[in-house]
Amino acid sequence: MELKEALAAKAVPVEAALREYLAVREPEQLYRAMAHIPLAGGKRLRPVMALLACELVGGDSAKAVPYAAALETIHNFTLIHDDVMDEDELRHGVPSAHAEFGIATAINAGDALFAYAFEMVTDSDCSQEMRAELVRHVASTVREVAEGQQMDLDFEEREKVAPAEYLEMVRLKTSILFGSAAYGGARIGGASEEQARELRQMAIDVGLGFQIWDDYLDATVAEELLGKPSGSDIRQGKRTLLVIEALDRATSEDQDRLTTILAGDNSDDDVAEAVAIMERSGALAACHEQANDFLQGVRATLAKYPQGEPRQLFEALLEYMVTRGH
Repeated sequence: MELKEALAAKAVPVEAALREYLAVREPEQLYRAMAHIPLAGGKRLRPVMALLACELVGGDSAKAVPYAAALETIHNFTLIHDDVMDEDELRHGVPSAHAEFGIATAINAGDALFAYAFEMVTDSDCSQEMRAELVRHVASTVREVAEGQQMDLDFEEREKVAPAEYLEMVRLKTSILFGSAAYGGARIGGASEEQARELRQMAIDVGLGFQIWDDYLDATVAEELLGKPSGSDIRQGKRTLLVIEALDRATSEDQDRLTTILAGDNSDDDVAEAVAIMERSGALAACHEQANDFLQGVRATLAKYPQGEPRQLFEALLEYMVTRGH
């Protein structure tokens, strides 16, 4: 709870900025739809990453609040459109935007949030040259997020996906936005481009390590510790890195059985059998090792910075990532 409270405290100025930016105005239906998901909750990890990176390099994080709010707005624009694509009815415990306002208004609200984010970036307390750099950086990031989303959609139609392809998809779809948060926060805080790029890579590695660890925990941790049904990825037939590695490494008999389990309505015994295949094939050990490799790289980057609250919060986040579920 201490980490959660510390992150929530760090996010307070971003919450205030989002409420101000997303105040309802005319046309009311559009602005209500725009505010619906961003103000419904969320961990605010991306904006907190931006503020921490700013402070890590010795900057004043208040100057980066508009940029941090912009990253959270972009994240929520992708969630609204993802929910439409996936036909998901819930988000943050409330009806998804299209469930609440209809598909047409939800798509329009997502588009408006995307545009609004760039207005927020230009409110950042930095030079005109820096604002121009950040606008270009965020624009290229969003394009790459779309590339990752398309890769994810394409993978659904394919029987085989290579581990490296999956990691690239996660890097683009999920991790790169964390990278942009760290990059922009650091640049606003006074970091050189080289230093900001190193922190960007660190943040991308955090995202990759977190996703792989999440996949690992889903298969190995009891439901009461996980807070959601154990093996849910297997039940949904998701092609996580664990599954991809298992299909790549397992015997032909185990490959066939795992494919059958993933394609059907499966029992608890089927899920347990799938996990056993993952263990026998070496996929579980490989993913555990890969997640820790990413996180060790992050620790090495953080070690270059002086002790203080920003570094301590980053390290606490990592500790949570590698100990949750155990």
